[in-house]
Amino acid sequence: MLLSVLISCLYNRLDGVYSMVLPVNNNVEYIVIVQGANNEEVFKFNELNFFSERNDIKVIFDNNVGVTFSRNKAIDIATGDMALFTDDDVTLESDFFELVLKSFSDLPECDFLTFNIESPDGDLLKPPLCDSFHNLRSILGVGTIQIAIRLNDATKRIKFPLDLGAGSKYPNCDEPVYLSKFIKSGKVGAHINKTICKHPVESSGNSLRGFPSLMSRFIAFRYIFGHFFGSFIFIVFILKNIKKFSLDHN
Repeated sequence: MLLSVLISCLYNRLDGVYSMVLPVNNNVEYIVIVQGANNEEVFKFNELNFFSERNDIKVIFDNNVGVTFSRNKAIDIATGDMALFTDDDVTLESDFFELVLKSFSDLPECDFLTFNIESPDGDLLKPPLCDSFHNLRSILGVGTIQIAIRLNDATKRIKFPLDLGAGSKYPNCDEPVYLSKFIKSGKVGAHINKTICKHPVESSGNSLRGFPSLMSRFIAFRYIFGHFFGSFIFIVFILKNIKKFSLDHN
């Protein structure tokens, strides 16, 4: 079984990718999508090619800016039986391949799985909203680097929304919209209460600051729950979190 590790980054973060990949494992490939790269950066990479000694790392340059463009491109290019989404600033657990493989083997009915992530100090980040199988509510608490999917023709047709996610006008909530497409198409997902990686505590996905962040949630709720019910849920969300908001239109 081959696991495709899908990474999106900017050119100036390629050194982060180099430091986060683990020693060669014949059952793991790394697909790195460099977003928004210009011709000068492509030329410089081809001249230096940090990864020339690693046949398991594929670096692809994409003119598009936005993490969801990159994630979708990585899905198309991946050749594995499974895929794990991650970023250039994470530290993968040394047994991440075994964890993903065993989890999918133990749950053959699942097409997507989510895992725990921890801070560098070992504190649990983004506590799960379920302890078993996912539903439309539990996926609201999921971050991209928690997600692994089973790769086949059907799952490769499921894509991240291009109007949400880091680098787009509305920078949050692409993950639950993506996973909702699995659930709505009859696919099953579950949470595995084991850690897949460590990540710095700060994350743009946790912020409620500013109009774009609020609109991200409004758009996501309508994607997931429909226009009417999604709008209602957004109003409830606003009332519940009113004290957390810091509106900044600058």
